[in-house]
Amino acid sequence: DSFDEPRRPQGNFCMRRLRLFKQELCWSELSGSLGDMGTLIPLLVGLVKIGAVPLGPALFWGGLFNILGGFKWDVPMPVQPMKSIAAVALTEGMTSGEVTAAGLSVGALVVLLGLNWRGISGIDLVNRYVPADVVKGMQLG
Repeated sequence: DSFDEPRRPQGNFCMRRLRLFKQELCWSELSGSLGDMGTLIPLLVGLVKIGAVPLGPALFWGGLFNILGGFKWDVPMPVQPMKSIAAVALTEGMTSGEVTAAGLSVGALVVLLGLNWRGISGIDLVNRYVPADVVKGMQLG
């Protein structure tokens, strides 16, 4: 089964994904799915401790969207901006409302960068106007 096939009803997509999941599940896939836990858990515990995030909903919604994203796109979704927000929240003592507003703002920005208009996405515009040297400099720190 190829994922480049023409669109079919969603039920067929789900059945193909479940079949592939069963065929490809192995220890390396399982351990790879837990790769972010080393940074997520300490940041989450810190946010819970200062009262910026409730533990139950954070684990539930984070887990649900990780599962749905992996099911749909078959790749892990990095959440580096959210880790940056968590680091700032811990060092600056942000409130729950401020953490929520920061997360929603970053989410809206990511959606805008992903939107296509006449074959050009927001990230294409950023790539066009921001020199590669600036991006490489930011990556180096």
